Amino acid sequence: MRSGGNPIDVVVCHYNKSRSIHLRYMVLHTMAYLRKDHSQNLNIVVVDGSPSGDETLARGLQNLGVKYLHGGRELSFAESYNAGIKETSNPVVVTLANDVFIEGAQIHRLAAEIRDRVGCAIPYLSSCDYGAQRARKLTPRRCYPTWMTLNVNAFSREVLQQVGLIPEQTSGCFNDVILFIKLRQKDYSIVLLNVGYVGHLGAQTLKSGSSSVSYTNDALLFRKNFPQYWHRDGVLFHRVAQRLTTRMIYYLVEYLPLSREKKTYLWEGVWAIEPYICT
Repeated sequence: MRSGGNPIDVVVCHYNKSRSIHLRYMVLHTMAYLRKDHSQNLNIVVVDGSPSGDETLARGLQNLGVKYLHGGRELSFAESYNAGIKETSNPVVVTLANDVFIEGAQIHRLAAEIRDRVGCAIPYLSSCDYGAQRARKLTPRRCYPTWMTLNVNAFSREVLQQVGLIPEQTSGCFNDVILFIKLRQKDYSIVLLNVGYVGHLGAQTLKSGSSSVSYTNDALLFRKNFPQYWHRDGVLFHRVAQRLTTRMIYYLVEYLPLSREKKTYLWEGVWAIEPYICT
């Protein structure tokens, strides 16, 4: 993969209220991995949304050439990202979770997709909530997904400003869905592509108490603000799908006379084939 290129801002969301040593050294490890090739033109900012700052982490990041930013108060998931976005200025900005192992060259590969009507580019991940974004043995090159996670996302800064940055209505759930909806409402595409192995340790950070997220509260807010997308998962999927084929599949599966549990298995099957039919 190509080195160098135009400068790219990378904003990393970090939260460690419990002062877990594991989480502190995990983010130092992921940033060292990102920084291992110094030829990459990356401006990296770690935004700490914890109630108080971490001087030990700040010193460690400074040694890696990474800026540490604490807002002086506890920040939500989206507030942390937006604070970093406002602190930077390059045309392409990549939002990155603190538990993702990705190389600088892979960041540049994602950024290269931000052109024309592409508003966001995301990579396949070793683990994530959205089945179609999980890496497989035969991972396709490029497709147009029906959803995305907010773990690694390359954006046009101009496009982000048009849609109002990362949605702050919720604590950490449904931000990705809301942002996807807003991008699609503005007629921007979201691209999912294979940039090589990208490791995501999401479950480990949750076990360490790194998240202040409330799914229940966020679900109520989403239902209130986006009632047309809430009724059933299938309604959400078929309304936001970028390709007609997947839109029809999601619609048909949702209205099959099956239990929710059985439909969940079908969703997993649809997610598995989605990258191959949404090119």
